Amino acid sequence: MHASVKRIPAILVTLLVALMACGKSEPGGTAAPSGTDAAPSAASGEAVATYKGHTLTSGEVTKELERLPAPSRTYLAAPDRKRQFVENLVMNDLLFQEGQKQGFDRDAEIERQVDDLRKRLVVQRVMKQYQTPPTITDEMVKAQYDQNPALYSTTQIRASHILVKDEKEAKDILTQLRANPEKFADIAREKSADTTSAKKGGDLGMFGQGRMVPDFERVAFSLKQGEISDVVKTQYGYHIITVTERKEGEAKPFDQVKEQIRATMRNKGLQDQVQGHFEQLKKQADLKIDDEALARVAMPPPSAGTPVQSMGGH
Repeated sequence: MHASVKRIPAILVTLLVALMACGKSEPGGTAAPSGTDAAPSAASGEAVATYKGHTLTSGEVTKELERLPAPSRTYLAAPDRKRQFVENLVMNDLLFQEGQKQGFDRDAEIERQVDDLRKRLVVQRVMKQYQTPPTITDEMVKAQYDQNPALYSTTQIRASHILVKDEKEAKDILTQLRANPEKFADIAREKSADTTSAKKGGDLGMFGQGRMVPDFERVAFSLKQGEISDVVKTQYGYHIITVTERKEGEAKPFDQVKEQIRATMRNKGLQDQVQGHFEQLKKQADLKIDDEALARVAMPPPSAGTPVQSMGGH
């Protein structure tokens, strides 16, 4: 190691780990591919380092630097840090070769993780095809504003909800509530998947427009005090909502909220677009799930320190 570099700075250790995590890309894109003695081409540039019969070229170093975020590239501009970066590239390759000799590259768990990563990357690439948001015209925004005056005002409500994952269960609960609306809080405590609000009988507190997801909010603000909604579907599941208090406010000027409305409609349209594709894929695949068999699948116990997330409705 160079005499001026006594210790590897923490950021360079992180970079080394990141390089190791990234693995090998196509020849010419990383430091000297393991197991090959690739001769540098003109496009690769001049030799920067040699080791164990391998050559690391300036072109390969440049490609690795280009993969880093801008702050890291700025940090590595200093000569001693750039030199340490090259040493890290070489060390990454030497460690990989050492692992190959021990057979780690054929380890079943490593292969599983590589396959999982490949699958996630492919899914991400496919998902990008469905991330183009729909066009929301001024006319569409104005119509949304005119049709939902309560949503674009200073009105505040206090609402409670019951959240479940199954539509049939939600409908059964709604039937019970239609007959006995006074049991709303008790049923919320017993059955709501939103554990935070369930402890308070489903109470979400007082809130104004913009706090909840659009589908939930649209229904909640349309309810009169004491009224119970039909089943409302959101990305969280199936809700039953009741409003326990209303403080009527004044309408907000259209110009003040039009961009907010446009963004909400665009996000909702994108969500519907993606969900529509999901539903189409499931239909084409003739997906069937045996709920009885699924119920017999035992859940493994949570690992120590694993957080249990609240399934909130907002």
